[in-house]
Amino acid sequence: MSGTMKRFQPVSLQPALLHDVVVLPETYGFSGAWCQGKPVALAHMCRRGRQYRKQAPFAAPVRIVEEPCIWGGLFQTHYGHFIIESMQNLYAFRQHPERRIIWRNGSAEAVRPWQHELLHLTQCDRNGWDFVNEPTLFRDMLFPVPGLMCDVWLTQEQADAFAVCESHVQKGKKVWLSRSCIESDNIVFTNERELEAMLAARGWLIVHPEHHSIVDQANIMGSAEVVMGCIGSAFHTLLLLKNPGTRYIVINRMNGAEEAHNLQFDLIARARTDNYYVWEPPKHDAPALRRRKIHHGWPWYAFDLEAMARELDLRDDFCGDMAGCPGMTPVKDRPAVNDTGRPILFDLNVTVLDRLYYVYRYVRRKGRPLKNAWTNLQQSLWQHFHRR
Repeated sequence: MSGTMKRFQPVSLQPALLHDVVVLPETYGFSGAWCQGKPVALAHMCRRGRQYRKQAPFAAPVRIVEEPCIWGGLFQTHYGHFIIESMQNLYAFRQHPERRIIWRNGSAEAVRPWQHELLHLTQCDRNGWDFVNEPTLFRDMLFPVPGLMCDVWLTQEQADAFAVCESHVQKGKKVWLSRSCIESDNIVFTNERELEAMLAARGWLIVHPEHHSIVDQANIMGSAEVVMGCIGSAFHTLLLLKNPGTRYIVINRMNGAEEAHNLQFDLIARARTDNYYVWEPPKHDAPALRRRKIHHGWPWYAFDLEAMARELDLRDDFCGDMAGCPGMTPVKDRPAVNDTGRPILFDLNVTVLDRLYYVYRYVRRKGRPLKNAWTNLQQSLWQHFHRR
């Protein structure tokens, strides 16, 4: 075990109703809260079973909130992360409508229309919300145990709180959830548009989820006989459906065993349906579309369209029997473990090295515009020389 990991200690989480707790914003990789001279574990966002940011040193509050509140976590603007992290306490939001939801690092102006829609659908807008962007003292704050801990657990209580949309399957309707319009560094297939053209010729409906409202996305996800697409946040919408009768085919687009198919997708699928498959499709290496900015190690692939067409022919466009399809694994056969109640690793100490790390992150943040300019220059040069 590395020296860094040795500092983490397992903590069994319990809900906490605290008074006079100071919550700190997330700054340069530090966040947290303090109550009676002790750090508050549940004030931290966790991923993969461990605290995601370092514990911030205590800072005197500059604002006081008197009304009863409930902790929401870090405010995310990304669709998938908002569902699994900013709404990780949804079940508790529903149980305590009298309490105002508090998120870290956000603003009322930053709440997007789809977030307003999602919060309204799940009845989280009854007493409003507020944001911590400076050290803030809360007289009465409830910190629930997350009902959804990213890549660790999803409780039945949380899954039930999300299930707000009815769905009815239309026989013969087939949907491809497209990522071809997304400006993302996470694209690995170079010929998704060609695949979409082939599917459209076979009667599939090509849907770009980001162009639709939340209600429309839920209806699309629950009204088709088959929904297929590359793994991504669009499949988190499955949580909103009560009893989906759709078959879901999720194509792995990640790289390596650790990133292959995040556990969270399996947990969400198992909470809703057994008719969910993860597919390693026929593919081959392909020339790069562009130079990656972030995930430099991710390869580029192209779908083997002829091999995929043969599988579609054999299985009635995946409306038929799926037995024996190469690379296709039903979710019930995947080794996912819903580890509800597992102790989470925390390091709540604040050391001299932490303060040095804070300075390092501060300097790194200030230098980000220069780094971005250098990255953009590299990208432009790469595109220029690869077009020749």
